Amino acid sequence: MTSSSYYIYMEKEIIAPYYTIMNYDNNRSFFPVVIVIAACLFVVQACESEESEQPLGKTCLTLSAGLQNAPVDDPGEAYNYKEFSDLPTPPLPPEQALERFELEEGFRIELVAHEPMLTDPVAMDIDADGRLWVIDMPSYLPEHDRSEAETIPLQQVPESRVVILEDTNGDGKMNSFRVFVEDLKMPRAIKVLNDGILVGEPPNAWFIQDTNGDGKGDSREVVYRTYGDPMVDNVQNMPNNFLWGMDNWIHSSHDNVESLRRIDGEWHTRNFKRLGQWGMNQDDWGRLYSATNTSPLQTHLVPHGYSERHPGFEVSNGINVNIARKAPMWPAHPTGVNRGYRVGQVVREDGTLKTATATTAPVIYRGDQFGEKYRGNAFTPEPAGNLIKRYILEADPAEIEAEADFAYEGREFLTSTDERFRPINMYNAPDGSIYVVDMYRGLFETALSLTDHLREYAVEQGLHKPVGEFGRIWRIVREDRDIDYETPEFSMLTPSEVVEYLQHENGQLRDQAQQVLVQCSPPEVVSRLEEMTAAGDAKADWTRLHALWTLEGFDRSVYGQGELSRTALEALNDPHPRVRASGIRILERSMDRNSSEIFPRLEELAEKEQAAYVRLQLLASLGESDTGRALRLIASLLDEHADSPYFREMALSGAYQREEQLAGILRREYNWGSERGEAHAQLLNQLSEAGEQRSGTDLSHLTQAQRERYEKGRPLYRTCMACHGKNGEGQSGVGARLSGSKWVQEDPEALVRIVLQGFSGRAEERGEEMTSVMPGHDYLSNEDLAAILTYIRNAWDNKASPIDPETVREVREETRDKSGTWSPDELRDVIK
Repeated sequence: MTSSSYYIYMEKEIIAPYYTIMNYDNNRSFFPVVIVIAACLFVVQACESEESEQPLGKTCLTLSAGLQNAPVDDPGEAYNYKEFSDLPTPPLPPEQALERFELEEGFRIELVAHEPMLTDPVAMDIDADGRLWVIDMPSYLPEHDRSEAETIPLQQVPESRVVILEDTNGDGKMNSFRVFVEDLKMPRAIKVLNDGILVGEPPNAWFIQDTNGDGKGDSREVVYRTYGDPMVDNVQNMPNNFLWGMDNWIHSSHDNVESLRRIDGEWHTRNFKRLGQWGMNQDDWGRLYSATNTSPLQTHLVPHGYSERHPGFEVSNGINVNIARKAPMWPAHPTGVNRGYRVGQVVREDGTLKTATATTAPVIYRGDQFGEKYRGNAFTPEPAGNLIKRYILEADPAEIEAEADFAYEGREFLTSTDERFRPINMYNAPDGSIYVVDMYRGLFETALSLTDHLREYAVEQGLHKPVGEFGRIWRIVREDRDIDYETPEFSMLTPSEVVEYLQHENGQLRDQAQQVLVQCSPPEVVSRLEEMTAAGDAKADWTRLHALWTLEGFDRSVYGQGELSRTALEALNDPHPRVRASGIRILERSMDRNSSEIFPRLEELAEKEQAAYVRLQLLASLGESDTGRALRLIASLLDEHADSPYFREMALSGAYQREEQLAGILRREYNWGSERGEAHAQLLNQLSEAGEQRSGTDLSHLTQAQRERYEKGRPLYRTCMACHGKNGEGQSGVGARLSGSKWVQEDPEALVRIVLQGFSGRAEERGEEMTSVMPGHDYLSNEDLAAILTYIRNAWDNKASPIDPETVREVREETRDKSGTWSPDELRDVIK
């Protein structure tokens, strides 16, 4: 039938009522379709039931569902390990490598996948049906005796892949292999979404889709162009590891990278202060964790996302804090270490690793297979020592502080005497275990950092070859507890079935359920989610938290802002502090629009709340409101916690353009002054100086709307400071000077072009010493770009016309086919 018009009438003669739905086609003829509906009176919708729900694979999870019928690939011939068996430290077949492990009593390690399916794997993600999507890096450090300059072009060979591994028979081993993408250059982050994958390949983040159902990524879209500095060639200094956080933003570790989120089909960014160097993970309450080479476990103690909202103040206390000791390490054997010549400091007299030197991506265990004793523990790999260390994490959700300590002294959770075992990433698994990504190679230090000591050791032990040929994924299992390798396939489930996984003991399945529901936004589970958030002690704390954030992530056409605000207000009464804190954060969008309903509740909470973290979140969120009522509440909280650097910095960051008003409230209503103490006087001085600095800028040539655009651009400019300086002074060889720049102040369309597509090449206008590439920022909205450019054209010593969003839109449209960055000559032609 083809029609858009239907007519319904009741057959009154029938005892069991039924309806005839008449289809009216374009030829004006009728085709009756009789539907017998027992016990339904007059309303067709009354007969709907859960049985009418479609599996999500038919409506939303198209990528995962499409793979069910996609062809598989041949991974290639099995490796001939005898070829290098004469090396002092040869690569071992997986079954022999298994014999080299020693774990805490009661645990075992199992092989999940190995070469030739994998070659130098570095990161992975797990899709809605339990498949592993793995990115590899076979071109990494291809030769041991080359300089950094010689190594870089050898590494930039497009041979990295995204491979899909699947266990089709439920035995716990991956037996199905597909290559989704095979021409990437040194990727290091992946996130599987409902209709494609997000891949971090510096300097770009790509959204890659399979448009014809053949299991191959055939469509690519750049969604973020500054995923790493294109001028930095050291792979250790690049962002990595996408994590979908509890807050529905996708976060990465390392520096100068923003969080990403797709809303209504468009990608958005949000400032995220650096956390760690390797990996990104979260606990049951959404606190994020990472690691750096010599810092095995790092976290943001304070709420994140507020660090750069004030151009004069930043939140630094409680950001990127190391909470675990780095020494001692207890490997099972001596190993080659980059600075192993530092005997007594880095290594012991017997050559065993003494302190953390290469710790990478930690995992916070959230599964249900190890037992309650291990829930919330941190497991951090140390590939230089061929070991995994276990930490007991003390992180009370009500408090700001957190710390971690060794689970044991004199031994490790896992060690190996196979020096090619290189655990570099770990993940909670849907079966409740932990997956370990093993790069399985001899040398893994970068060419830039590789010392002669380690190079000579590697050659002596035969660890310098082969390269780019091995890779393994292992599973750690507790032996005395059951494990079921056949895990849920969410694409085969209805929304009503998926939503119940928010109650599961396994945090990985809860995360997966939240992500699936957020991306699909099925209206039929809204009432169930509301029931979960309002259940109080009747539901597990984490269930209420997940349900709340799931509703926050729903499409607003399905769950409106008003409905979300009411649910968030109810969450302020929740018994768990992180649910209350989340309710506060979710209310930020509605504070000013619905202040009469929201602020009495926030004021009541400020008076009664005992949890330090909730009070700090309240202070942070109040800084997002422009109302005087919010400012007075900020002053009240600040007065109570003036001795805390966390509260002082958060208050300053939220006082943008209201510094003098806040200082006045503190003086008048709370008697702040020098007699209150040094901390009080210092904060008042900071507020006064910030207000005076802004008032000294001449904006008389701008209208009120243009001044508002200028002020909007001021905090947005913070992301530009790393290269161009706090006051537009630039950095030699890195970022051009903006203060006094002709190209900044003259032709606005030329400036828009530079920011949209980027710039490269020496030019008098940017400073002849500048050799770096200015990356394009076309992922920013027209409004944000106009605000930033209006700001830099009128800040410091600059004074020029503003730039409006329409100008940005027109230039964007005019240059949409531009490939590559602008050269000096091209820009000069534009200016002419």
